[in-house]
Amino acid sequence: MATQDTNQLGWLEILGFREPRDGEWKLVRAAQLRELSKNSLLPMAAVILATISSATLFWGSVPSEIMTLWLIILGIGLVSVATARAANLRRTGGARRVDIMRAAGNCAILGLFWSIPPLFFAEYGDLEQIVTIAAFSLAIMGATALMLSVVPLAGIMLNGLVGISLSVMLYKFGLNLLAGLTFSYMLCLTFTLLINGRAAIARMRNDLALAEQRDVVRLMLRQENSAESDWLWQVDARKGIVDPSPRFTAATGLGVTELEGMPLMRLIAGADWENGELREEAADLLEKMRAGQTFSDHLVPLQIGDAERWWKISGTPRLSENRHVVGYRGVIADVTDREAIERKIHHMAHFDALTGLPNRAHTNELLRDRIAKAASGNHYCAFLMIDLDRFKAINDTAGHPVGDQLLEQVAQRLKELTQPGDCCGRLGGDEFAMVVADIQSSQDLDRRAREIIIALSAPYEVDEQILHIGASVGSAVYPKDGGSAGSLLRKADLALYRAKGSGRGTHSPFEPALLQKAEERRAIETALRDALKNEELHLAYQPVVTLATGEVAGFEALLRWTHPELGDISPDKFIPIAEETRLIDPIGEWVFRKACTDAVAWPEQYRLAINLSAGQLRNPRLSAAIISALSQSGLAPNRLELETTEAILGKDNEQAIKTFEQLRALGVTMALDDFGSGYSTLGFIGKASFNSIKIDSRFIRDAQKGSKSSIAIIRAVIAMADSLGIATIAEGIENDQQYAIAERLGVAQVQGYFLDAPMHAEEVEARVGGEDGRAVA
Repeated sequence: MATQDTNQLGWLEILGFREPRDGEWKLVRAAQLRELSKNSLLPMAAVILATISSATLFWGSVPSEIMTLWLIILGIGLVSVATARAANLRRTGGARRVDIMRAAGNCAILGLFWSIPPLFFAEYGDLEQIVTIAAFSLAIMGATALMLSVVPLAGIMLNGLVGISLSVMLYKFGLNLLAGLTFSYMLCLTFTLLINGRAAIARMRNDLALAEQRDVVRLMLRQENSAESDWLWQVDARKGIVDPSPRFTAATGLGVTELEGMPLMRLIAGADWENGELREEAADLLEKMRAGQTFSDHLVPLQIGDAERWWKISGTPRLSENRHVVGYRGVIADVTDREAIERKIHHMAHFDALTGLPNRAHTNELLRDRIAKAASGNHYCAFLMIDLDRFKAINDTAGHPVGDQLLEQVAQRLKELTQPGDCCGRLGGDEFAMVVADIQSSQDLDRRAREIIIALSAPYEVDEQILHIGASVGSAVYPKDGGSAGSLLRKADLALYRAKGSGRGTHSPFEPALLQKAEERRAIETALRDALKNEELHLAYQPVVTLATGEVAGFEALLRWTHPELGDISPDKFIPIAEETRLIDPIGEWVFRKACTDAVAWPEQYRLAINLSAGQLRNPRLSAAIISALSQSGLAPNRLELETTEAILGKDNEQAIKTFEQLRALGVTMALDDFGSGYSTLGFIGKASFNSIKIDSRFIRDAQKGSKSSIAIIRAVIAMADSLGIATIAEGIENDQQYAIAERLGVAQVQGYFLDAPMHAEEVEARVGGEDGRAVA
């Protein structure tokens, strides 16, 4: 606490008009207010007694208006003073200058209250009543000077108002000498309040300083009957223990004679401390003592018997008259239990509970540390991100307990693959990572990644089951691929994404093109979220022609997106992003509404085909959205055909089948797009009741090149479709040769740029409005 001499303070600080710079003054102000509240009972009692007496003497002689105003002021003053007194007595923290001003204001209200009798009552009274007013006024002034000096301004306000009003009363009655004496008495009391107030403030500051010193001494010495496991320690100039206390000896398990003179470092670090074999914490402590530094709560581990203990040591150097260090003294606290809890919390916050490996946050910290060491050593380090292939299938089928045991074995294999300086961690789920301390070349990095893939792909035995998984690895190298942990992690993630997309079980190093592709994808995703709102999406319609008649049978709606900055964006780019972000649902609903609204204006013989993605077909609200679009537009359901690709046929197709059945019940027909490109099964084709099959354009192109296998496949598909009563459509017809091949092989319908390019809705209306619908080949 500051020890500024109170005599050096100005009267403005004493009165409270200006705040000293010392931070302790908030505590001093609070102490002033508490003592003021304790001392205010006598002046308040004097005022109340004087009020009762005066009201009795002047009742009936003073006009009722003045008497009522007087009593109202009394009520306001008493309520304000009582409220402030209760708040000040409960005050535990500091106080501000405004609190002092509020206390002075309350005293001013009482002063104004008692100014009314001398100024307004006296003219209605006789000599006895006037003398009574004067006696009560002098009593109030005396009580104020006696009890309110702790807050000089408050006493001065009350004393001054009463004294001035009494002097005015005596002057009005021609008692000039008494008026002068009264005014002088008021000034003397004011000076007394100032002098006594300064002394009171000095006393309070000293009391606060003494209380603080007592707290410090109590903290350092710790009462002997305290429950705290702390004790005093002291060493001489050679750092040998001096006068060990009973607690010190009890904590070490040694006797007084054993401890006396023993080097403190030997106790902390063991017998080998003289050889320089010190743990980092003990070495730091010894360095501070050699430098003569004061230290606080220095944490050190030590061995007491067979148990490891943790002590927090605080110490201050003992100095001779010539300022040389002649020893140390301080306090030691045994914090073993607390340290165990803190270390457990630290482990839980930094390590994975299942595998014991560093978690994602701690792995990032380790990577940052490794980057710093690589930078200082001018060498390369690498970050490898590892994803387990087929782990989800095992976790789902064999159960989570088996999956957990499998992850533990994976962690153990990764630990065995680490080299000095390396570390591995679990990022979450089935994702792991390895920080490789030193990489000599790209071949070295690929070799390490291959070792991981081979090790993690070997069979696992869990609960007498032989399990097989694989691993894909993406890597990024410091400083070639990035200069920070966050940059390496992001780029390794991009490389891992490519490795998983390349067939899994592979290692993919980061390449700049991956980042460019990711940034392009992120830009597309960001722009796609506002595409509908900004009306950037539109539909184009491509005719589907019946080969036998050459007539247009209908139009396929194709979604197009033109962004003001990114330009025309291919559906192959933005549709997968829309599916991943679930934007495909609102976009798909817009397509249904727009396409149905456009198609209802066409002659009834023209059908409308709309593509559905796999993500849309797994949406249970899809059928409701399509029914709503049909209802709002008025388009007949049998004019709508929905196309889906073979990607939906692989797995999880129950919702797709349910959606097909609901829509077929309304009359909506189904088409299988890109048939032959992937997953098609005859069972599913029959189960889903497709009305038409679109043969993938790749087969038509290969047939044009003379591929016998492609021609055979097309014929087989046509034969199968004919036997099931399903129409066939050849898509992607780009020239007359492909058109002729489709016609010769017996395809029912064709579409492609050779026949017509996709067109806007207005162009479709212009074409079908007054024509016979015959296509020009």
